[in-house]
Amino acid sequence: MSQGVRKAFGGSTVGGGRELGEMTALVRQPVTSCREIAVMSLRGGSGKTTVAALTATVLAQLREDRVLAVDADSGLGSLPLRLGVHAERSVHDVAAARPSTWEEAAGYLAQTGDGAWVLSAAAGGRIGAELDLDTFRTATAGLSRYFSVAVIDCGAGIVTALQRGILATAHSQILVAPGTVDGAMSARGALDWYAVNGFEALLPRTIIVLVTHSPHADADFERAEQMLSVGGMTVIKMPYDRHVAAGTAIEGRRLAGATRAAVTRIAAETFMRSAAV
Repeated sequence: MSQGVRKAFGGSTVGGGRELGEMTALVRQPVTSCREIAVMSLRGGSGKTTVAALTATVLAQLREDRVLAVDADSGLGSLPLRLGVHAERSVHDVAAARPSTWEEAAGYLAQTGDGAWVLSAAAGGRIGAELDLDTFRTATAGLSRYFSVAVIDCGAGIVTALQRGILATAHSQILVAPGTVDGAMSARGALDWYAVNGFEALLPRTIIVLVTHSPHADADFERAEQMLSVGGMTVIKMPYDRHVAAGTAIEGRRLAGATRAAVTRIAAETFMRSAAV
């Protein structure tokens, strides 16, 4: 059962063979409809898009059905860049065309070398019309029948109509913040906001990923983790990785072992929560 992980990220295991097999089994369980996983952050530069790209890659490698990575940044998102694809069509094109078959839908998507399908928010890397909730929903509703999982990389922030709409139907959420005390405080603020703005049901289906942007930030991370895990939230550390920090297309085989372990756990934890809804 670990073959998919090793194929994606190299030969090292994740937490030992037994744990790797358990996580792989979680990711491979069947679903009856497309599971939407929202990847959110309060601010830009947190590592959100990187986490979304890596999560979609792991899910695509381990599942035998289709996985979609959606760029839902209303500006010019970098998800296609991180996944190493160039998209000539966008979510606006899909919404306008409303493809009725898989063959038609595939023409609006790009595919990564690891098997994930990518829907870009902008065509050809050019800034276009701002993405709104109606356009997003029209596009993804037509595509969802062809996919088991959709990893949605949202723009920074949580209060716009687009972000609130995505959260309202998400089956699970990855909340990304810098692995610092300040980052933990912002994530804590987001959780408090969810609780009083109608999203409290999403909290048990949320995991928090703290991204380490420096190779010497362990002390900060420990304090940040303590601040967020008090309420029983699942907190996962994304360690510093020189390859990831370069900001270019991510190549799974160049990731450090600790990064591979963290990404596999993120994928398993968030998929498990989405499948339970």
